[in-house]
Amino acid sequence: SKQPIHILSPSEDGQWLATANTDCEIHVFNLRKMKLHCSVPAYSSCPTAVFIHPTSCNLVSVHADQQIFEFSLKQKEYTEWSRQLQRQGLHPLWLQRDTPITRVTFNPKNPAHIVLHDTFMFCIIDQSLPLPEAETKLYNQMLLRSLPQPLRLRESHAFKICKNYQVKPPCFVCNN
Repeated sequence: SKQPIHILSPSEDGQWLATANTDCEIHVFNLRKMKLHCSVPAYSSCPTAVFIHPTSCNLVSVHADQQIFEFSLKQKEYTEWSRQLQRQGLHPLWLQRDTPITRVTFNPKNPAHIVLHDTFMFCIIDQSLPLPEAETKLYNQMLLRSLPQPLRLRESHAFKICKNYQVKPPCFVCNN
């Protein structure tokens, strides 16, 4: 492609490099062989974040229209979880968000957790839990914790969204 690359995402082991360009293309290069490994099927919305899972070698991409995809670098196809997500569709409130996801990472203690964040929130997607249905409430985690245990279990789904967090800037005066 002659279009500018706007995202570079190397794998933790240094074997893979995922690139995304302004033509909405995602390419994955094998850095050990110094050649193109595969191209992810083109999607009409530009990627805003991509990341390669450190243990599964699956590439997760999030796009400007809030869609999420998971692509297996081993099989060179979308994963079953990604196909299920596209069949069911994302929750309407998720799709109405107007802030792009800027970072994707994973929980090193739980490979089933995809961590996404933007300027105002972060979200943990637990791939071991069911996806939320359109009529399911996307509770803020503080509110969900306040519900009685039976209701909390009934309302539990893959998307754990937190909007109430604050990063404390370092104090240069006291070195804290």
